[in-house]
Amino acid sequence: MENKDELMKSLMQSSKIKMPFSDFESRVMLTIEQDEKKSIAVLQDRKKGMYFFLAGMLLGLVLNYLLSRSWRDFNINLPQQENALLVSQIIYALLILFFIDRLVKLYQLNRLIKKI
Repeated sequence: MENKDELMKSLMQSSKIKMPFSDFESRVMLTIEQDEKKSIAVLQDRKKGMYFFLAGMLLGLVLNYLLSRSWRDFNINLPQQENALLVSQIIYALLILFFIDRLVKLYQLNRLIKKI
């Protein structure tokens, strides 16, 4: 019985994990806290991104509408006027697609952070 107790005692002593640094635990906790702050910042950025995307989309719609109305008053040939409006609407559509892509990447980043 004593032999088993001594064996168990020696096994328990040999199973102790030695820390590589004296402040290892505080470093790990600091890293966890920083990761938590980053995940909160990503969530806030996602909300801001959505608000600014919607505001920009509405502003773009209003500007395209006002631009099309104001160009009708100018004495420009009709084909040139239509081409200019088409170009402005294409640029607007490309910007919307670009920002949707950025928002999707932001959402994916947030999911990735939540998994970790």
